[in-house]
Amino acid sequence: MNKQKSITSFFKRKEPENDTTPTNGDETPINGDETPINEDTNPMRTYSSIRGMSIIELDNVDISTLERDPGLRRPIWDYPVEKRNEIRRAYIKLKLYQPRLPDYPLSGPENHRRRFQSDWFNKFPDWLEYSPSKDVVFCFPCYLFAEPNARIKVFTSTGFRNWKKVNDGKRCAFLGHVGTGPCSIHKNAVLSFRTLPKQKSQIPNVLNKQNEKQIKLNRLRLKASIDTIRLLTLQGCPLRGHDESNNSDNQGNFREYRKVLATYNKDVAKAIRQAPYNSKYTAPSIQKEILHIISNKVRNNIRQEIGDSKYCILVDEARDESKREQMGLVLRFVDKNGSIRERFFDLIHVPDTSAATLKRELCVVLARHNLAIENIRGQGYDGASNMRGEWNGLQALFMSDCPYAYYIHCFAHRLQLSLVAASRDVSIIHQFFSNLSFVVNVVGSSSKRLDELHATKAAEIKLLLSIGELESGRGANQMGTLKRAGDTRWGSHLYSIQSLMKMFNAIVSVLEHVVGDKSCTSSQRGDADGALNLMVSFDFVFVALLMVEILGIADVLCQALQQKSQDVVNAVRLVSTSQALIQGLRENG
Repeated sequence: MNKQKSITSFFKRKEPENDTTPTNGDETPINGDETPINEDTNPMRTYSSIRGMSIIELDNVDISTLERDPGLRRPIWDYPVEKRNEIRRAYIKLKLYQPRLPDYPLSGPENHRRRFQSDWFNKFPDWLEYSPSKDVVFCFPCYLFAEPNARIKVFTSTGFRNWKKVNDGKRCAFLGHVGTGPCSIHKNAVLSFRTLPKQKSQIPNVLNKQNEKQIKLNRLRLKASIDTIRLLTLQGCPLRGHDESNNSDNQGNFREYRKVLATYNKDVAKAIRQAPYNSKYTAPSIQKEILHIISNKVRNNIRQEIGDSKYCILVDEARDESKREQMGLVLRFVDKNGSIRERFFDLIHVPDTSAATLKRELCVVLARHNLAIENIRGQGYDGASNMRGEWNGLQALFMSDCPYAYYIHCFAHRLQLSLVAASRDVSIIHQFFSNLSFVVNVVGSSSKRLDELHATKAAEIKLLLSIGELESGRGANQMGTLKRAGDTRWGSHLYSIQSLMKMFNAIVSVLEHVVGDKSCTSSQRGDADGALNLMVSFDFVFVALLMVEILGIADVLCQALQQKSQDVVNAVRLVSTSQALIQGLRENG
């Protein structure tokens, strides 16, 4: 009686008793390095190790965050079947990973150490890849297209590091991998590598047989969607609305702007009106994809501007509206024309704000765009401990990898911190700003009081113009309003005091009217009376005039330090000038 076999046992193959290393045509081991690579520690698994198991489910693969390092990426056969061609096209678009490092690590016996040579990229530019994390090389087309049971896994999963076999004439391991015959495994993989990108554009044309008119209409609709998204994104406007149904009176900015665009062109209007249900190019997923393509093109242009030159990184993190911690990355560099450029490069979500996490996420973004950490020549952060820490801060971690990446704390931010610390040490100044906020809140808490304030100020300006105290002219005597002081920007304190002094008489008149108005509640009249007593007191007026003088000097320095082009020598000169002015105010003011 024959034993019934299960499906799993049917697909299992018998493993050889002795594990042999893949060889080339001359039976020479391809990976014969004296320091063998431990496959157990390799995060990638070959197909033969999972044949009796289910393929790893990766339905939510993010194409934009694929691993570039060939020593760390997953085998192509670990992805679901329906995802593999999409993953292959994404990797082909990213191109080969060929980092050119100043020095590659040594390996081999102690008496004859060898290392990888960057010149090999020029000899084998179409397939050779290098993994900095494992100091091994891989074949890019074979990784994407070679069968999992092929006898070249050393160039697809484990990696090759036997450098002495490279420059060995006809017995070169790289030439042995390529093969001499027209149907070698490598050459078949290269053929698939070259033909796959063309299939995506050929198959729809063959199957759908769209005529030129329909293609033109589709492109016109897509162009209208792209132009609308570019306009809204440039202006910082949201795309979608609360109700985008056909019966809605307001379908959101994207659809409404697209309708307006169609009114100025008959062809666009016809293309939008005759759009079939499956090619309108208005779905949220289409909008996100267009935004993603635009952002990638912007990053690629920035990367081309940088080229091989040195650059600086400017980083700051904050929470967005959804309470997610976001880290903004700005690159500062000198372009080909010798001009200093600052470009916003990426917005990265980080799970926490520890220095190690921030560095890891930054390195992932920089490596994805082939920006070498060794080319960093400056770091710009705030004064938080996780940023400026001398031993474990973000700047210290980058300095350990690149000793020329000097850290600079923002001069304007340091000036702001100094002003805050100095003002808090003087109790009368601290009380003044508290009283200033109270006065602004009392006057600005009611729209009726604001209207009365503007009317009173307009009557005052009219009177001063009639008696010749003010000069008329275009842009002169503009109607202002009270400004609130913000904690994050110390310059706003100066603007708040100046707006108060400019409308001092009008504010006093409004507060006197509120105090005598019986229609107001007792608490309102009490607050108005307290604010009026504060404003007419000598201490309040004296400190206000004093702070206008001091903060006026500091504001000139603060605005100068925030210029796009600045150098350390000029900044030190500005600081010395400001110190001299404040010292002169102390001695002779």
